[in-house]
Amino acid sequence: MDKSYREFVAILDACTELLQVLGIAQAPHFTTLQKATQRLNVSFLEKIMAGFILLTMTIHVRTGIDATGFQLTRASAHYTTVLKKSRKARRKIKKYLKLTTFVDLDKQLIIAHKIRRSPRNDTIDFVPAVRKGKNVLDKKGKKVRSCDGDKGYDSEKNGRIIVEELEAEDRIKIRNKDIPVHRTQGRYRKKFKRRCGRLRTNYRSKDETIFSAIKKLKAP
Repeated sequence: MDKSYREFVAILDACTELLQVLGIAQAPHFTTLQKATQRLNVSFLEKIMAGFILLTMTIHVRTGIDATGFQLTRASAHYTTVLKKSRKARRKIKKYLKLTTFVDLDKQLIIAHKIRRSPRNDTIDFVPAVRKGKNVLDKKGKKVRSCDGDKGYDSEKNGRIIVEELEAEDRIKIRNKDIPVHRTQGRYRKKFKRRCGRLRTNYRSKDETIFSAIKKLKAP
């Protein structure tokens, strides 16, 4: 609902039928929600998200990885532009929350994620997100079929992890695709370049669909 705790409690207080379903006589004070959120374990939320993977009938999962940014303030575009005149203020605005997700592309479900508060290269969060996702799928008895990603994740190390650890098909887009294979560095990058012309379907676009849905829910 994109509301503050105070606003949410005010809405909840008016929803008498919802209070009956929850089995409470009145809405809690908004500070109660604040304290409960601080005590909530992040791993508990991750287990809830991973539980949806168990409900799918797919054994071999077509996965993808991508990242997006979320602004940390509600400042208007005009306010942000004015502050850009000050170097000191500009550094504050540059900060944003970066979310990297490892997802099931067919079911559009988030398997694992990595959150970072400042801008960084995409490939830094590849390994922790993918290994966390593999651990989730292993517990559910599922295997990774392939892994799609954009050019930001193109590296020999990432290709090796996909092929050797995930035992999956590497579908990460490669940089400088016009460079001949014999001049391309890396064993796995060379293998992908030899067959990248035969890849007709771009499944990675479904990552953007997931981000779009999240941002629409977050929008006021």
